[in-house]
Amino acid sequence: MRRGSLVGPLLLILIGVVFLLRNIRPDLPLLELFVNWWPAVLIAWGALRIVELVVSYSRQRPLPRSGVTGGEWALIILITIASMSVWSAKRWSQELPGKIRIGGVEVFGEAFDYPVSDQTVAAAPQGRVVIENVRGNTRVTGAGSAEVKVSARKSVRALDREAADRAAASADVAVKREDGTVSIVHGRDAPDGARVSIDLEISVPRGSSIDFRGKYGDLEVKDIDGEVVCDSDNAGVRLESIGGRARIGLRRSDIIRALKVKGDIEIKGRGRDIEIEDAAGGVSIEGSWSGETILRRVARAVRFESSRTEIRAGAVPGEMRLSLSQLSLTRVLGPLFIRAETKDVQLADVTGALTLDIDRGDVEIRQPRTEFGRIEVKTGSGDVELALPPAARFSLNASTGRGEAVNDFDPRLNVKQDERKASITGSTGAGPEIRLETSRGRAIIRKLTPAEISSLLGRPPQAPPPPEPPRAVNQ
Repeated sequence: MRRGSLVGPLLLILIGVVFLLRNIRPDLPLLELFVNWWPAVLIAWGALRIVELVVSYSRQRPLPRSGVTGGEWALIILITIASMSVWSAKRWSQELPGKIRIGGVEVFGEAFDYPVSDQTVAAAPQGRVVIENVRGNTRVTGAGSAEVKVSARKSVRALDREAADRAAASADVAVKREDGTVSIVHGRDAPDGARVSIDLEISVPRGSSIDFRGKYGDLEVKDIDGEVVCDSDNAGVRLESIGGRARIGLRRSDIIRALKVKGDIEIKGRGRDIEIEDAAGGVSIEGSWSGETILRRVARAVRFESSRTEIRAGAVPGEMRLSLSQLSLTRVLGPLFIRAETKDVQLADVTGALTLDIDRGDVEIRQPRTEFGRIEVKTGSGDVELALPPAARFSLNASTGRGEAVNDFDPRLNVKQDERKASITGSTGAGPEIRLETSRGRAIIRKLTPAEISSLLGRPPQAPPPPEPPRAVNQ
């Protein structure tokens, strides 16, 4: 009797796990992960068959004529064709928006523009403006007037003019006031599969608060003294000169940019790039962000949390740059806590306690000040380098499970080295405790040069002393 393969049962388990995750966590981007990573299924399939053949050979069992059966080849071809079709459709829909029929929207169509009359309503000086724009860009600007003024531009993509006219007639912008709240609503679905997009230009009293809800379209808010709340399926968000807090929840985003926000900033969701500058409050970021996160001059606590990285800091008066593979922090107020999987980390001028734990990656720490807090660093694989000013006082316990230990700081620190592991221990005086640990890699401690210290502290480099004049010699 022919021995069965484990491929079929494991493939069934994989399909069941995918559907289970879809039921338990509907927010997970399973389709996007599958579209990008489906070749990994074929790689795992082939690897498993090789393992089965090796096991059969080692046990002196008869080997099959072919490593992959005819039925498996048919299934492989079917999976490949289906996956490539989904991948191509997704890429085409991203590159050619509005040219494919997805969810009832036309495959091919023409864009028709329609005029929209401006609308103005009186508003409270510190009222709330609620904006519901299903599709289209929205720009909100604070002004010194006591009214809300709405200008709009309507665009309809449809197969013909008649269908576009019907869609345009059913999708108007409604502006109304109730007590202290002004509502601006464009939330109707267009008939006949047409797609209506309305770009809004809104002027509001400077003391207003903004509550935005949408499905697709960018949001820009500027010169507002109140808070800004954004909840959208797909949007780029740009905020500037906001007096209150900002709360942003997105399912997808290409960029979030916030400048000069006086209140706390809270960001949740998924997307690419985040850039925050001159934040007088705290910053909290949660979710999955595949681009670069940049924070500059954040006056209060910073928290970043994703499935692979966790960062907590007292404040970031300098700069933080975070990508999928690297993290750099310059001028940070502690306590600073970092937990990550695979990431190279560069830290400079950290005030307060520092705790860093990563699975894989190189770590470089430069402390230009003689006063600093406790340092505890651990990496599973990677070099750990610590640079301190020559006058620093501390006790050190650095170790590597497989690598070299280098002491370029002070002979009072003892180095022990054998064939595999090494350590540096000792003390230069009363000061904070430093623990450095790497399972595989080098452990290095060295002195900062005067040029490095000046650069990290923002001081101009010191000129070398002038040479002494030659002394007269009696002949």
